[in-house]
Amino acid sequence: MQKFKKITKYVVNSLNMINMLLLGLAEVWEWQIDKISATLVVITGVISAYLVSGKLFEKEEICESESIG
Repeated sequence: MQKFKKITKYVVNSLNMINMLLLGLAEVWEWQIDKISATLVVITGVISAYLVSGKLFEKEEICESESIG
């Protein structure tokens, strides 16, 4: 599971870098990339939310087990 989380972090960072690159080039080359950029933002947001929610659930389980035991 840790390897999966590490890979997803690299994917999120890579997608963010691609999005920034496209946004920068869009200004120079006058490309219309609004939908592409929005799609990348949504994908990275969903992956990030998954990663954060997984950490939150792990912490809740630890807190519950400490209060019970």
